[in-house]
Amino acid sequence: MRLEATDGPFVAGSGPVVAGRTLALVMALAGRASYCDDLTGDGVQTLRERCAWT
Repeated sequence: MRLEATDGPFVAGSGPVVAGRTLALVMALAGRASYCDDLTGDGVQTLRERCAWT
């Protein structure tokens, strides 16, 4: 996935885009699936599924 912060210069990775505020990105990456609701892009569903494994 390509992670893109909408409130700062953070961009990392490649693949389907997941975009949103930095806090939402970090919390979703930490396994907090509820923050996926604050994200947009083609990679959000994949990220949400990965959060379910934590």
